[in-house]
Amino acid sequence: MIRKGLLTDKEAVLTIYEDAKAFIKSYNSPQWQDGYPNIDTFNADIENDRLYVYEYNGRVVACASFYDYEKDYEKIYEGKWLTDNNNYIAVHTIAVLKEYRGLGISKEFFNYIFENYNVNSIRIDTHELNIPMIKMLTKNGFEYCGVIYLNDNKEHKRLVFEKINFCI
Repeated sequence: MIRKGLLTDKEAVLTIYEDAKAFIKSYNSPQWQDGYPNIDTFNADIENDRLYVYEYNGRVVACASFYDYEKDYEKIYEGKWLTDNNNYIAVHTIAVLKEYRGLGISKEFFNYIFENYNVNSIRIDTHELNIPMIKMLTKNGFEYCGVIYLNDNKEHKRLVFEKINFCI
């Protein structure tokens, strides 16, 4: 079950963040190795009403943040977005606890967006060394679109992907 995140989900979400950081570190990606995501990420997502969690048998086992706009997505290099408008949801800090990976939970988050938001697409970015994430995105119908730089910093290169909502 997917629902809005609550303050009472803090410990579960922070555990998910730490589990995901360890997983990403295991394949030598520098993504999420600088402290992000953390308690400040959680608090900002709660405050801005953009945190969602996935409950399995009453336990929070996954989380994601949905943004209706992402400034870093304005400039795309080495490609272009599939859609030409700003009617999208950007997914950030999507993470699933180790023992629940591979069960299709990320796909359920994507389906939830298309079922509950009237958007043309979902956009997402990841580090080029985050091969498990790239495989998951491709498996779930996302198309590679190009490159962005977080905060316009060339040291923070990210690959961007988009999935079109064909149901609207």
